[in-house]
Amino acid sequence: MSKQPTILVCPMDWGLGHATRVVPIIDRLLERNVRVILGADNKPLEFLRRRFPQCESVKIPGYKPLYQKKGSLALKVTADIPQMLIESRKAHALLEQIIDDMGIDAVISDNRYELWSDRIPTIFMTHQLKILTQGILSSVRPAIQKVLYSFIVKHNEVWVPDFQGEPNLSGELSHVKKLPLKMVLYIGPMSRFQSLREIPLSKDKPDVLCIMSGPEPQRSILEDMFIEQAEKTDYKTTILSGRPGESSVVKKGNVKIRSHSDDEEMVALIRSADLVISRSGYTTIMDLAALGKKAVFIPTPGQPEQEYLAKELKKKGLFYSVSQKDFSLEKAFQEVNKYSGLDVQNDYAVLDQRLDTLIEKIQSR
Repeated sequence: MSKQPTILVCPMDWGLGHATRVVPIIDRLLERNVRVILGADNKPLEFLRRRFPQCESVKIPGYKPLYQKKGSLALKVTADIPQMLIESRKAHALLEQIIDDMGIDAVISDNRYELWSDRIPTIFMTHQLKILTQGILSSVRPAIQKVLYSFIVKHNEVWVPDFQGEPNLSGELSHVKKLPLKMVLYIGPMSRFQSLREIPLSKDKPDVLCIMSGPEPQRSILEDMFIEQAEKTDYKTTILSGRPGESSVVKKGNVKIRSHSDDEEMVALIRSADLVISRSGYTTIMDLAALGKKAVFIPTPGQPEQEYLAKELKKKGLFYSVSQKDFSLEKAFQEVNKYSGLDVQNDYAVLDQRLDTLIEKIQSR
């Protein structure tokens, strides 16, 4: 009888996006009778435990930046690189212990650069092979890129959640001339919503749906601003706060604030809303493209990746976007339908092939 493989799946914990987009991977591993260990921390770990209660889990802390109200996130993260390296060494040492304690045969991590091992196959998933910097940081971008690539090359494969050719969602973030490894595989956009795109519309149909995501304090700043604008209108408005582990619903006039929704409920709300507003995080973009839903993006201030994605998608005529300080709910309604949106489906053929190859490698050892 073939050995049952044990695979650790570990997403980065900067917001929920990295956790939600590994759901299709976990689903496919479970279909293949793999023992999946969930490795994460904070809200991502809460989300994955709720989504996959049948799986074991382990807490793997990572570096968590303290986001500021103003200024460049890239500058803050760059200043914190020494602390990040210290935390990465701790996480790497913890992984080696977990491999022994839990019998791990392979690791699939999402943006956890430090979760590599010489003893077992490790897969690194990312949509950002090119690091974006602005202003004074532009001069040190090659050095930052070199440091990150020095971690990536310690892995056996890199999986990019996008298409290699056109159309693609990530642009120059993951389509680079110089790849860190020979085994860089474009596995297609990853969305837990793709299989749910035909479910019925929500009976509680909102005029406006605002999906909150990302770290504090910017998440709450956007939520407060949005509530203030929505209350001045007659629009039936729903806010998804993105707080797994909570189940509260608060009404403020025409505004309903839901702490969290399960996948089917969230898809029903997205599909039925006249206007969807969200951050331009890459996972959110993949989810909306999987549902073929138009939206308005408000990139997190000072986050170059989100600002780049919003700008590129707007320039291509796909999604309207606006800075947080300039956002107007009334104008968003006027602009959203001037853009075509995206309707992108992934057949998961590349991902399935790589998972089968990984499992065969484990069982042949």
